[in-house]
Amino acid sequence: MAGHGTLVPVAVADRRDVVTLLVTFAGWCGFAWYVFWQGTAGPALVWSDTTSYAVVAGHPVWSTGFWAGQRPPLVPLVLKMVDSTSAFAALQSMVAVAAWGLLAFTVGRLVPAGWRRVAAAWVVLAFATSTPIVLWNRSVLSESLSLSILAVLVASVMAAARRITWPRVAVVALAAVAFATTRDAQVWTVALLGVIVAIVALVRARHVRRSPDGAGGSWRRIGVLALSLLVGAGVTGWIVVHTGRSEQNLEDVLYVRVFPFPARVAWFAAHGMPEARWIDEVASVTVPPSPGAAKVVGSEQLVGPRFATLEQWMVTRGENAYLLWLVTHPLYVVTEPLERPERAFNFANGHLDFYAAVNRVDSPMTAVLWPAWWWMLPMTVVAVGAAAVAGTWRDRGWQAAMMLGGLGIFTILVAWHGDGEEVARHTVEGLAEVRVCVLVATTVAVLRVVPARRSRTRRHGPPVESPPVGPETVGAEAVGAEAVGAEAVGSETVQQ
Repeated sequence: MAGHGTLVPVAVADRRDVVTLLVTFAGWCGFAWYVFWQGTAGPALVWSDTTSYAVVAGHPVWSTGFWAGQRPPLVPLVLKMVDSTSAFAALQSMVAVAAWGLLAFTVGRLVPAGWRRVAAAWVVLAFATSTPIVLWNRSVLSESLSLSILAVLVASVMAAARRITWPRVAVVALAAVAFATTRDAQVWTVALLGVIVAIVALVRARHVRRSPDGAGGSWRRIGVLALSLLVGAGVTGWIVVHTGRSEQNLEDVLYVRVFPFPARVAWFAAHGMPEARWIDEVASVTVPPSPGAAKVVGSEQLVGPRFATLEQWMVTRGENAYLLWLVTHPLYVVTEPLERPERAFNFANGHLDFYAAVNRVDSPMTAVLWPAWWWMLPMTVVAVGAAAVAGTWRDRGWQAAMMLGGLGIFTILVAWHGDGEEVARHTVEGLAEVRVCVLVATTVAVLRVVPARRSRTRRHGPPVESPPVGPETVGAEAVGAEAVGAEAVGSETVQQ
């Protein structure tokens, strides 16, 4: 090896890896202190939904009332593990520290060692200190755990995309099931992810049949993962439907997005909804609850024996009619969330600070890393452009981040259309998914464009050659090539 001049660069690379790890760990320690401090700086915040979670937690673990109760089971399960709301806040703060640390480490592995790896990890940690992420750690709700599981899911999917192994299959499947059992709307996210993974498995299987190369185990592992995701989504979705947990959500949607509009009422009446004339009469005399707010028709007016048949229809046939409305009105699905005033109620006019503790200390990174939504568009353009320049677009970890970012848009739409109340809180997971994935894709692509500092030890021998990039490359980390520069496609390319 000395004849090829590789001993000195390897020693330098080892020293650089240690320094990189120590500096990254120091940043994580600061992040951990801030998150835990903000999550435990005062009494836990208790909301109306907290009571319903506590009711479910009061059932025995193996009872139907626990697993098919009025709320998804994950938060009640955590409540069973602790003895107070303060302990709940402390526990979910620690989970957040570990989950976002895992994502930061995973993203750091997408770029070469050194300052770029530190920068990539620190960007993720800084994002996780933004107020829309941290504020939930003090509340006894599902958002904090849901966001933490989202971080684990993103990290595990990116890792599995780069090199699929059975342990990674298990982690992705477990994270997805946990994600689906935290909030009902996220069942759809897991289902669509399962469909995407199944398509990848079919394409990979077809490739193996055409060009046998000994990588048949790859598509089988991907297929098992797809099946796990689809089964998990199917089971949790079946529970949601048969427990009637979505009935109140449907009523909220009808009150604010259908009943105030005669044309929409007519469409639903043509599809079996009774009492359309009375609904229109009530809507004609209803005024918005406050200036600049959307009109809400039905939460108080459409009650009593006169509307018993309407109530029965909403319970028995309302969901099917609403799904048909969404499928047959695709433009509505995209444009309705953009209407102003926003067609929702009891959502603090979209201000998430409503849910935050009064005595909090906001991170200065919030304005930078959680900007207005339209900043996602130029950031995506930068990510794609930089990825094209550096060849990062070939890296399956980067591709997974972009895919999950697109999936986040689907998550937002499902959550928004799934309820007419508290939409700002219900869509935060999808907003976080889009933002963190776009941020990761942009950070990794830009850092790979930046040239690595040329080592002075190169004079002792020729430069170390990077392994060829292609579908058979196991990855740079598998062959010990941590010194691969930005021009390399990635440090861990998935096996075919």
